[in-house]
Amino acid sequence: MLHSLPALLDDLEQKLMAAQDPLPLLGGIRWQEVIDWPKTREEAAWLKGKLDAIQFLINGLHAPLRATLQRLNPGATYAPRGGPSLPPSISYRYGTRV
Repeated sequence: MLHSLPALLDDLEQKLMAAQDPLPLLGGIRWQEVIDWPKTREEAAWLKGKLDAIQFLINGLHAPLRATLQRLNPGATYAPRGGPSLPPSISYRYGTRV
């Protein structure tokens, strides 16, 4: 099935704003069949703005988790990857590929 890139981004943004899981949407996409890629500089600028807005939403949803991790380990400094270091009660391998 063909998917329009602008429609996909709109759907993704709506799912994030409604606090729904976006994985079923993203998992059902056949990326080689995505259409309506930007053809002009203006369309590319619109796409970049839309992606920036989605990234802002994702960061906003991630903020409570980061705050919780910082609260679990007060006084911790930032780790090399830019996040807080994990407290000893949480495994480092959580969410990472081995």
